Amino acid sequence: MYANGIVFVAFHLHQIHVVMKKTDLGQELLLLLLLLMPMAYLGIIWPSMPDLFPNNYSVTGIPERVGTKGDFLLLMTFLFLTNLMLYFLFRYLPHVDHADFPEANEHLQRQQYYRIRFSIHIYLAVFTSAIIWMVSTGKSLMMERWVFTGVGILIAVIGLYLRRLQPNYFVGVRTPWTLQSTEIWQQTHLMAGNLWMWTGIATFLSGFFLPVVSGVFVLIFIGGILAALPYIYSFRLYHTDKG
Repeated sequence: MYANGIVFVAFHLHQIHVVMKKTDLGQELLLLLLLLMPMAYLGIIWPSMPDLFPNNYSVTGIPERVGTKGDFLLLMTFLFLTNLMLYFLFRYLPHVDHADFPEANEHLQRQQYYRIRFSIHIYLAVFTSAIIWMVSTGKSLMMERWVFTGVGILIAVIGLYLRRLQPNYFVGVRTPWTLQSTEIWQQTHLMAGNLWMWTGIATFLSGFFLPVVSGVFVLIFIGGILAALPYIYSFRLYHTDKG
């Protein structure tokens, strides 16, 4: 029994070592730094932020109401939670079947996957920090419009990327059905790419009209649709092929 215990512990130490090798701590810390940077910046300059600022600009550029620091904090919290959700989504969803996936290919795709994650997080970090700077310096002209249009651009760019994404275990609509069939993968990602692209364009355009609070809830609803429909579509494709 003692020997079995040693073997058990040794096996799990090996598994932990493998996981640590596959997860570059420095890279993950950099992503977390990008994630926290805008909120840290906001915390530093919060005392000097204006208590009131015009927002809800009409299409003619006239402010329809005066916002408070609380309104702005709600908007920044939404962007932070969006970034946090993306971090955990991209960090923990990828699954690799090591029996069918060569180690060399896995390493290459992990690096490509990290570059995608880094691009998304640095975009959100810079974009959010720019919004905070605009408000803190009294340049909050159509601030909430920039937020929603910026998110719309990101969604549309991801859609364009999904349309030509090749099968892999790290990014994309990785359902049990897309990973079993190249044809289902391609059809699903064409559909998902078009869905994300047109949703991004619609979000970009509607950003010029939506109030802050309504826009936040609309984007949360859109996020659920973008995640659910490609999953359902790949399921239907698989069972249609099976007759």
